[in-house]
Amino acid sequence: MLTRENYRGIFAYPPTPFTDRSLLLDEDAVRSNIRKLADVGVHGIVMAGSSGEFFTLSSEEYSRLARILQEECERVGILSVLGTSGLSTAEVIERTSMAMELGVDGAIALQPFYFTLSEEELYKFWKDLSEACPGIGLIVYNYDWVRQNYTLENFRRLAEFPNIVGSKEAHWDFAKWLSFHTHSPLIHMSSTDAGWLVEMHKHNAAGVGSMHLSLSPHVFGKVLGYCNEGEYLKAEQELSPLTEFIGKMKLGAGRPHIFPSELADWSQYSPTARHKALVDAFGFFQAGPPRPPAIPVSQETQEKLKNYIATHWSSLLVNESDASPVSDGKLWIG
Repeated sequence: MLTRENYRGIFAYPPTPFTDRSLLLDEDAVRSNIRKLADVGVHGIVMAGSSGEFFTLSSEEYSRLARILQEECERVGILSVLGTSGLSTAEVIERTSMAMELGVDGAIALQPFYFTLSEEELYKFWKDLSEACPGIGLIVYNYDWVRQNYTLENFRRLAEFPNIVGSKEAHWDFAKWLSFHTHSPLIHMSSTDAGWLVEMHKHNAAGVGSMHLSLSPHVFGKVLGYCNEGEYLKAEQELSPLTEFIGKMKLGAGRPHIFPSELADWSQYSPTARHKALVDAFGFFQAGPPRPPAIPVSQETQEKLKNYIATHWSSLLVNESDASPVSDGKLWIG
């Protein structure tokens, strides 16, 4: 079971792979991705989050994905976490209960997010979920795009429920994350690993929730190797190309050159479609196409993307010289 003691290290957030034409859950690819992440040295794997397209999964697919995740993670001795967000308390409890019954270690959820909840409504939601699902660790998904503001006082109140372990902080406010990390009794990870990874390690963060590990695991290995030795300048220098690439290609970061001229229609696709295209272009993991309403990146643009990466960012690609993407042992030592 996920706890405040073991919610630490690198938790990977891979996409959910679907088959090319029928858009069915690609179970072989799910298993392959999990095994590769375990070999890299992660401490836990989170499926069916935002990049995992939880909003497209049927009840049957949720159950099947949870079974595969639990089986594969148990086999290699790492923690399994399932995204269980929904539009109502009942839906979140149903999905979390299913994960708990199947032996998944943890669940990460948004509060019902169509409307912003009052502080008491927010507290009651987590109280209801905690009490309905006591046998699974719960992670608060603090995602700023859904307009629900979590405060330090919110987390201090939620700490009274023993199976609420902490949060995933999905925003760009470093001071906010640092305040939670420093003053909250819970464990708070950030998902902004491309820009904050080294700085969080400096501040003795418990770990990080990573989407970008699916692109360049060898870069993460080198960066965190330097961090674990206290060589933070070298770590920043090693991370810098990946941070710049992510800014250009996916997240923007306010740069005017975000979309290279070689990829003229890249801006027309959603973040989900771009993320899955990037994972497939890097080639270490399998992502497949996104499900509707997202539109898959065209084959022509996919080829341009691969050529662009090979021409300008070849150091980010895993190649034959990277026999093992990272050194032996776990990625995060802190």
